[in-house]
Amino acid sequence: MNFTNKDDANKIKNLLGLNGDESNKSGYYNVTDVLIALMHFCDRADTMEEDVAEVNWDFESHLESAREGYEENKKFESKFLKEVA
Repeated sequence: MNFTNKDDANKIKNLLGLNGDESNKSGYYNVTDVLIALMHFCDRADTMEEDVAEVNWDFESHLESAREGYEENKKFESKFLKEVA
C-alpha cells in the first residue's frame, strides 16, 4: 500500500493525538510537545535496551534527514499531482 503525504499526516494525528486538548494524557498537545518528547527520547536512548542503544539517536542528524525526506516527498507529490491533472 502506498501512503500519500496526507495519509502520513493522518497517521501521525491518529497515533499522537495533536488535538490541542491538554486533558488528553494519551496524546500530545501539539507538534512542539512531540519534538520535545523525541529530543528527550534521543538523549536517553543510549540507556535503553541494547538493541535501541546501538542505533544513531542524534536528534539533529535525524531532523536534518527528515527535512531532506520531507522536501523529496513534497516534490514527488507535486509532480504526481501535475501528472494526474
